[in-house]
Amino acid sequence: MRILGIDPGTVSFDLCLLEDGKVTFEDSIPSSAVAERPEALAEECLSLKPNAIIAPSGYGLPNRHFNELSTRDFFELTLVREGENVPVLDGMKKFFSIVKEANLDILFVPGIIQLPTVPRWRKFNKIDMGTADKMCIGALSVETVSKRKGGSYADVSHVVVELGGGYNALIAIEKGRIINGIGGTLFPGPGFINAGAMDGEIAYLLGGFEKTLLFQGGASYLANKDGLSINDFMPESCSEAFNAFAEGVAFAVCSQQAVLDSREVYLSGRLTRYENIYQPLKLRLEKLGYRVGQLPTLSDRSKAAAQGYAVVGDGLYGGGYQPLVKHMMIDEAEGSVIDYVYWRERI
Repeated sequence: MRILGIDPGTVSFDLCLLEDGKVTFEDSIPSSAVAERPEALAEECLSLKPNAIIAPSGYGLPNRHFNELSTRDFFELTLVREGENVPVLDGMKKFFSIVKEANLDILFVPGIIQLPTVPRWRKFNKIDMGTADKMCIGALSVETVSKRKGGSYADVSHVVVELGGGYNALIAIEKGRIINGIGGTLFPGPGFINAGAMDGEIAYLLGGFEKTLLFQGGASYLANKDGLSINDFMPESCSEAFNAFAEGVAFAVCSQQAVLDSREVYLSGRLTRYENIYQPLKLRLEKLGYRVGQLPTLSDRSKAAAQGYAVVGDGLYGGGYQPLVKHMMIDEAEGSVIDYVYWRERI
């Protein structure tokens, strides 16, 4: 069975092809290129001849096939209001229109809020507890950490912090199941591009709130430097912005002590490839008493999220990772991402 996972990152789209559970192809494509020429991505995906594509799933759908999607489902994948345009999302619409003509099975997987392993009370008035790619990173972490330790899925309890090119997020794992998550728009501190959790009074005073605001206000903006590169983002040259970024990570990790009895933390994501970011964060968390390391993955080429998409898809289609999907109850996901919003009739 050939399962293709596609991770739609802020900076790049990553592809990971699993053939009978083994990685046989990987690629990384700039997100700007996907926005400009989505047909190129479609052609590459089709050339791989997968049995199924695990599609970029946005905020998440409960294991739903492309031919089952309603207009409302498409809206809930991205939560972009009619009349607003986000280039990469427009590109994905064209991508789907191309690949569906090939009669490929296309599956959308859930976000963290749709998992039955997360207690209902943690979901109230939330949407972004972690998008579908974060759920998949959580699944990959259970697989790789359990294998590294030589134990069962139930022996795994830890926190994963995803430091992406745009957003930060956290996934809490207890006994091999996701029990909590903090998505990028709820994170208690800025990501590199996104501002993180926003004061409700600021949202109110802004009045109209465009989707593009979720791609602003992060640490690179706070550093007050146009075009700040990730290489230049460090404590010495961007002290206040870096402190806001690093303390946000520490706040997020420490908050999980209320629900999780583990001091084990794995760092993942694009920013962890940069020593000027990874080492200061690792040291800060270690001083707080955590054991910190890089998230183990199946391969060093594609991002963890792409690998996670493929692993989850393999399990959902009855492949070698089916025991993982069953243990984590991913196959039992249900509901809408807005089910727990008090004002959902206004959305």
